[in-house]
Amino acid sequence: MKKKKIIIAIVCVLALWIAVAIVDYGRVHNFERPIFCVCTEPMQDGGSGKYVGLGYSFDIEGNFMPDTENPGVTKWTYRSFGIELQTQMRD
Repeated sequence: MKKKKIIIAIVCVLALWIAVAIVDYGRVHNFERPIFCVCTEPMQDGGSGKYVGLGYSFDIEGNFMPDTENPGVTKWTYRSFGIELQTQMRD
């Protein structure tokens, strides 16, 4: 019985981690900043920088100054466990 509870707890934690990663990836894929990541290397524009989650990260560049046209994320790079998997730029 104890083994079953441990397995259920592990599965729940993994499901939660996957859900959080999917939400962040979906937001960045739509050129928005992630929700569950922490900006560890911010730039001076108030939004660009390196955003780190549990086992994944995003390098985000964008227009975040108040007087810029087309504000938001313009380029992002996705890494999982340090391996670069995808880079995308807004048209």
